[in-house]
Amino acid sequence: MRILLLGVAAMALSGCSFLGLGGQNKARQAYQNYNANTAYNVQQAQARSLQANATCQSQCLARWNIEGAIGPEFVVGGDAITGDQTHDIAGVEINDVSMAEAYDQGWRAELGGSYALSPNRKITATGFYSEADGDTQDIGTINGETLTGRLSDYQSFGAELGLRQYFRPQPVPVLKSIRPYVEGRLGAARISSIELENAQLGDAAFGSGDIDFYESDWVGSAAGLVGVETPLTRYSTLALETGLRFTQRPGSDNSDILPDSPLSGANNGGSRLTVPVMLRGRYRF
Repeated sequence: MRILLLGVAAMALSGCSFLGLGGQNKARQAYQNYNANTAYNVQQAQARSLQANATCQSQCLARWNIEGAIGPEFVVGGDAITGDQTHDIAGVEINDVSMAEAYDQGWRAELGGSYALSPNRKITATGFYSEADGDTQDIGTINGETLTGRLSDYQSFGAELGLRQYFRPQPVPVLKSIRPYVEGRLGAARISSIELENAQLGDAAFGSGDIDFYESDWVGSAAGLVGVETPLTRYSTLALETGLRFTQRPGSDNSDILPDSPLSGANNGGSRLTVPVMLRGRYRF
C-alpha cells in the first residue's frame, strides 16, 4: 500500500509538470515577462533621454547671464585743450593739452546681462559708469604771465550693446582652462559738464570763478575688446579683458568763453580713447 501511494504521488507531480501547472514553470514565465518589461522600459527611457537632449539642443543654449565688471581705465588719446585752434591774439600762446595729460588714470564699473545665441556667441547689454580726476596744467602764457588751471573730473554713464564671440577652450596650468573671446560694442554715454577750475594767471585769479568748458552732453561710444574667461563653478565664470574704447567729444560750452577771449577755440576737443582693464564675472542661469 505504501508503495502504491508513492507511485500515485510521483505520477501526479509528473502530470502537473507536463501540463505547466508546476511552480517552476510559473517562475520561468514570470522571469521572461520581467525581462521583456525591463527591456521595454529601458527602450522608453533611452527614447525620453534622446528627446530631452534634442529639446536641450534647441532651447538650453538660449541662456540668460548676469554680468558685472570693474577695473582701471587708461586714457591714451584725445585732446582736452585745443591750443592750436585758438585765435591768433598778440601776446597769447595757449598750449595743446591731451586727455592723458589732463586726467589721471580713471576707473570704470559695468553691470548688465548677456543672451547666448549659440554655445560660442552672445549678445550683451551693459550699463556703465566711468570717472577720472583732473590734474593742474600749464595752459599757456598771456602777456608773459603763465596761465594754469585744472579741468574738473571727467564723469560719464551710459549703456552699450555688443556681440561677443568665443573660441575653443585651451588648457592652462593651475586653471582648468581658459576660453578666449572678442567683443564689439556700440553705445551712448552721458558726459557731465566740465569746467576749468582754479584758473590762475601768474599770482592772480583768471576770471571770476570756474570757467564753463564743455557741456553736459550725450555722445556716441564704440569699443573693441579681447579677453579670456575661466570657469569658477558650474554656473559662474571669471574673465580678464582689455581693448580700446572711443568716446565722442561733447559740445563746447562758450557761455564764459567769449569770441575775443584768449581761450576762444581752446574747448574744441573732449573726445577720449581709453584702454580698459576689466575683471568680469558672469553667472549663467
